[in-house]
Amino acid sequence: LQKQLETLQAALSAEENKLDIAQKARAIIQTVAEQTQKQIEYHISNLVSLALASVFPDPYKFEIRFVQRRNKTEADLIFIKDGNEGTPIDVSGGGPLDVASFALRASIWSIKPTRNVLILDEPFGFVSRDLQYKCSEMVKMISEKLNVQIIMVSHIPELIAKADKVVGVTNKGGISYTE
Repeated sequence: LQKQLETLQAALSAEENKLDIAQKARAIIQTVAEQTQKQIEYHISNLVSLALASVFPDPYKFEIRFVQRRNKTEADLIFIKDGNEGTPIDVSGGGPLDVASFALRASIWSIKPTRNVLILDEPFGFVSRDLQYKCSEMVKMISEKLNVQIIMVSHIPELIAKADKVVGVTNKGGISYTE
């Protein structure tokens, strides 16, 4: 029994050592993950806030916050204006949501870019007509800042005002023609 006890104690000691090593490794991984999340938070928050500020005269500030819930990392999207915070859908209208949505897509793409092309189909539909030109400027700015080509489908002249190239498409008798 004494020999069995010594064998089990040695095995327990070895397992405790493995547990200690695993806990230290987990702490290192958590530290790296937190640092990465802070960099991503800064990158995304700045780009979305910049996009909102370039379109709206009294813009919301945007923040993304990574939080731990149920042992998983989740991202909270926050709009801040005049010291008040809330989720974008609860505190703003469709225009700021459209702009933030575009900027979120662009910022997420920029973290791990694939092809340098983003395709937009009728974006900024909820942005008021008088701010559509500002959206065009903002799209151009983000395109240049991220070095990404943006292909956009739109019927709104103000939205395509800053485009490098415009291709008109007309449909005659079921056949599409480009101009």
